[in-house]
Amino acid sequence: MLRKTLFYLIGALVGLGLILTGSSWAKKKTYVLTFQMSWHTKHPEYFAYVNPHKELPQFSKDQGLIPMLQKAAAKLGYKLKFIIYPADQLVKRKMALEALKDGTIDMLASCAAYFHGLVPEGDVDWMPNTATVVGRGKTWDFLNSGRMAQIKREAYEKKANAVWITNVLAGSSCLLARGNKPFKTLEDLKGKKIRAAGGLATRIVELLGASPVTLATGEIYPALQRGVLDGLMFYVYGLRDYMFIDYCKAVTYPAIYVWNDELWINKDKFYSLPPDLRKVFVETAKKWARWASTEYWPAYEKRLEEWAKKKGVVFYTLPKKELEKWDKAIQPVWDWYAHESPMCAEEVKLFKEFLKKNKR
Repeated sequence: MLRKTLFYLIGALVGLGLILTGSSWAKKKTYVLTFQMSWHTKHPEYFAYVNPHKELPQFSKDQGLIPMLQKAAAKLGYKLKFIIYPADQLVKRKMALEALKDGTIDMLASCAAYFHGLVPEGDVDWMPNTATVVGRGKTWDFLNSGRMAQIKREAYEKKANAVWITNVLAGSSCLLARGNKPFKTLEDLKGKKIRAAGGLATRIVELLGASPVTLATGEIYPALQRGVLDGLMFYVYGLRDYMFIDYCKAVTYPAIYVWNDELWINKDKFYSLPPDLRKVFVETAKKWARWASTEYWPAYEKRLEEWAKKKGVVFYTLPKKELEKWDKAIQPVWDWYAHESPMCAEEVKLFKEFLKKNKR
């Protein structure tokens, strides 16, 4: 009898051990994500390969998206591996959202403006005089919560088979002039060929009286080199990181809008992850995105503005009366966007209500 009892006891313990071991192995599973960016892989806030310590000592590599996600997954017992590609290496930049849709890539960091034709609801965060007026923190919170965030999630899941995770309020978009003479009036812009990213950005340039040339970031330098552009709507960091300073020596302030990075993951891939990993993935990405929007990018821009001034770049700030003319000229972009879809119209309504309550 005793022998039989011991036999069952040992069997039970072995069975329990197998269950625990199996559970442990399941938790240690590695998930591989193919991740393409619409720029170089050393883009600052991602810290995929570059340690920004020398540039901004107050920040560390551990604050970048990739290490944060890996660390959060490891706490749950999972391993996340990212195969990272720069723009155009795996799929062409303008087709990247389509590639995400069909599962050619698993993750994408890019600009919604590039894909306005597929998901017009995506680039609402490029609206003029929003984050630049209200502030980055309040604007990011608004875009990443409530109905505004829900509209973007629903639009991308339905039209692009993608889960919209979050956005980063990145570079403050100013006018960079080819040469050393800044744009000082609307008359200066008439007929000028100005690069824009697409979507809202292109319409804004058009409303300012210029001739918009819609190019992806990687196409700008050759266009400047060939004299195809008279200037571009871009950010001070482009002067150094993309070497636009070779041709652009003048900047017009203030910024009209803040360029946004968006972060997506293929819907099928996302829902193939365990529920606890999905949850921590979104939470971690949002924590990172708010930090990058409100702390990293302002500090990075300030540092690069100092660099540009030392290199002789001219910074011109529009006087109040001229700025009012520019603001008035671009107001029709709101109506244009509202007519793109019923959900775009709802986004405009929500945004206007937000601005009315929060304008400084």
